[in-house]
This record gives sequence, structure tokens and C-alpha cells, in this order.
Amino acid sequence: MGKTESMTFLLLIVLAVLPLASQSVPSDAEQGLPEGWIHAPSSKANPALWDCAGRGRSWVISDRGGAVAIKALNVDEEVGVVVPPQLKLTKEMVGRRHLLRTSDGWLIGFDAGEFGGGLWWFSEDGTDSKKLLSNNVHAIYATQNSTFVLAGLAHLGLDSGEVDQFIETPDRVTLRWVANLGGSPEASTVGRDGQIVVASPRGVVRVDNEGKVHTIYRSGEHLTYPTSIVVNENDDIFVAMRFFILRLRPVDSAYRPEWLMPKSCRSFKTVRYVCSCTATD
Repeated sequence: MGKTESMTFLLLIVLAVLPLASQSVPSDAEQGLPEGWIHAPSSKANPALWDCAGRGRSWVISDRGGAVAIKALNVDEEVGVVVPPQLKLTKEMVGRRHLLRTSDGWLIGFDAGEFGGGLWWFSEDGTDSKKLLSNNVHAIYATQNSTFVLAGLAHLGLDSGEVDQFIETPDRVTLRWVANLGGSPEASTVGRDGQIVVASPRGVVRVDNEGKVHTIYRSGEHLTYPTSIVVNENDDIFVAMRFFILRLRPVDSAYRPEWLMPKSCRSFKTVRYVCSCTATD
């Protein structure tokens, strides 16, 4: 083989290798994955993992300086809402509380799960009150145009949710049904655009400033007990739940779903009905 032929041969080898280098798999950081988390297989690819997930630990997600922070759910760390002392609660007002100051009083919502809930309006001094809703209240938001209440219940075979609008005039206070959420609003937050993002066991929706509901994500993969939502600076939506984190990435006019799990869950086992992740590297 002559000198020219040898150089041509070496050049062909280099050109053949270059595409392989350009096709290297992006790192977790390059993919924007939270530290210690990887993509999870689908329920069809690994049904045993998804069966185990329903008995795994729950996660809570929050925004920490523009980055998402994930930790295990600890109900003992939850801080209860402090109700103004002039508002006297009755035995009917039980469960997790949600409080919002209105122009002439207070809205207090309660969620006791299968044991009931409701929404009450109190006057500023607490001398007057009115029950507005008998459903479980999960959140109350004062948006750009109005005040919206997210209510519903997911228990056994039940899974329902609704958006209601609070209307306050000098003469009276009322609550108006606005829209069906398609599932119980287990977790919610306000995005950078001021619209409400809601996660139910059936999917993720957006409630606009008029109270209309827009579907972001629906699939056959039920969200296992959503706990919290974060919308980051890239408008990625992260939903924390039991075992998994669901990331929804905006692509064109839609969202691409990515199911994430801890690296340690590449191997797992169920002991006494509790799912544990067992990978050590």
C-alpha cells in the first residue's frame, strides 16, 4: 500500500469514527434531570416496577433558587395553616386547611379526605359566616381576574374535581361552578404566566385566568398520589408523587412526558407490602 493510499485509508477510519462520537448519549445533567434521578421504564416495559411503585415512598418537590429540590414526604414536617383567632371553627370544619384573605373577610377551605370537607366565608371580625361548598377543598387561588377554588376527592373508586369561582359583592358572597377538572386536584401551583397547573390521578391540566381547563397530559399511566408541582424557568412541569417524578417538557405546542425515578430503583424489592429500591451504585 502506497503512502497516498495509506493516508486515504486513515482518513476513512477517522470519518467513520466521528459520527459515533457525535451520537454519544447526553449526561443526566445535560438532559436537565434532577441529581440522582434517571428515566424510568414504561409500565409495559417493566410492569413489576410499576406494581411495586404503588407501595413506594412519596416525594415532595419544590423550587430552590431556580432549581428543583426533591425530598421524601414527611407528614410530621407539614406546617398547618394558622387561622385568625376571631374566626371560630365548628366541629364540621376539620381536615387540612386552606386560607385566603378576601376584600371583606376570609375564605377557609377544609379537606379531611373521605371524612369530608367544605368551604366557608367569614366576615373580617368573624361575627358572620356562610358555608359555600360541601366538597373537599384542595387549594384557593387569587388570580389576575378572580378567585378560584379547587375541590374534589380521590378515594377508592371515586375521582372527581372541579373549579369554582368565588364572587364577592357589597351585598353577598357566592360560589359559582366553573369547570370539571376530570380528577381530584391533589397538587397544584401557579405558573410564571399566572395560570394554575393542577395534577390529578388522571393527568395534568391548566386552569386559565377565566377558569377554563386545558389538558396538558393524559395517559394510561395513573399518577400515584401527586403531592406537589414545580414549573421551572424553562416551563418544564415537574409533578412529585409516590415513587416517581413526572416531567412534562414543552415541545412546540404540546408537552413531552418523561417518567423519572431514583437511580437506586434500578433494582427493587417488596417487603411487607413496602416497595424498596436496592441498587447501590
